[in-house]
Amino acid sequence: MTRELLSEEDARILALESGTVRGHTCKVIVLAGERGTGQLRSHLQERLGAAPQLTRRLASGPGPPAWEDDPDFSIERHVVDRGSLDDTGLHRLVCRAMETPLDRDRPLWALELAPLAGERTALVWRIHHALADGMTAMRITREVLLDPAPVGPPRVSPPRPRAVGFRAAAGVPRALGQELGRRARPTPLDRRVGPRRDVAFVDAPLDELRRIGHAAPERATVNDVALSAVSAGLRAWLQELGAPTDGLRAKVPVSLHQPGEPQAANRDSFMCIDLPLDQDEPVARLLAVTRETRASKQRHDAETLHAFFDDLSHMSRSLERHAQHWAMSPRVFTLNVSNVPGPRGPQHVLGAPLLELHSIAEVAHRHALRVAIVSAAGRISFGLCADPEAIDRLDLIAQGITREIEALG
Repeated sequence: MTRELLSEEDARILALESGTVRGHTCKVIVLAGERGTGQLRSHLQERLGAAPQLTRRLASGPGPPAWEDDPDFSIERHVVDRGSLDDTGLHRLVCRAMETPLDRDRPLWALELAPLAGERTALVWRIHHALADGMTAMRITREVLLDPAPVGPPRVSPPRPRAVGFRAAAGVPRALGQELGRRARPTPLDRRVGPRRDVAFVDAPLDELRRIGHAAPERATVNDVALSAVSAGLRAWLQELGAPTDGLRAKVPVSLHQPGEPQAANRDSFMCIDLPLDQDEPVARLLAVTRETRASKQRHDAETLHAFFDDLSHMSRSLERHAQHWAMSPRVFTLNVSNVPGPRGPQHVLGAPLLELHSIAEVAHRHALRVAIVSAAGRISFGLCADPEAIDRLDLIAQGITREIEALG
């Protein structure tokens, strides 16, 4: 049986899973029309050749973690019917999906189907982060689930530079100081997370965020507008608690996937942004975010950090582990806010129009809130996942995001 070792990055992500932190992400797809489990299984079975990783499991036995073909793979084990649900039932299903670990004896994904009121169908798809990062998971979704094929290539970040020796990497000290050396303030999000999860979604027209960015005093991207809205949501929640509203930093993943490169589950870096929660005005918040993200991109901090960790892993595994541990510390960032562009134009599944596409990503140790942003079919969705023991009013953050988009519009 063929075995393929996990990359160092994928193995590290796999090792982060624990008794209270899950390792998977989740896509919530809502369709117009009623579709059945048998139809969905047949649809996926015909397309699995486009994503062979979906039929591979973790290899058993000693040695470093590796993938191997699952000789007992069965689509019936991975695609199941949860029966008819109302919107409250769908919310509970998604919360439970984020609380329940994937079975490591099988390929690390699961898809649950639930008919909804109003002749709609919900698909709740979990896929392990070690199997696919945000860009890879979206590519798999397009290839095995959605129709038509995506129009044009996905948007990508600038090319990943080849790793270089430290003495030649003049930008490393500056990038380390900017991204890892500035400390975040302790917040109510900095706590050990438990096993329970709560989720919330905010949905808005993608063109509205583009228009806001174009009309800003300094040209802003959709991601800048989204980060500003998240800042407003956190500000509303912290003010309700009576907690300080400054010193929060967001870790923003940056994809380093390139067209035509060998497929990899995870290929990304990050930048850290000081969220302007101390700013009173929506436009001032947006300007602050825009200026900081622009500066980080101009310095190529994300690419420099990736080269740094790559070099360090070849020089000293022990030093690399210590550096990764520091990079994951709440002293470096408060929460993770990711943004993955989805397919453009109208999309269908089994001939049923796609109405909604949401993404949920797992929280981390001492980071009790995670925000995953995804765009598809003209809409943008903010998916919030939290430990309810740390955030008992996730709706306040969601409402704050909505109000900020309305105020900027």
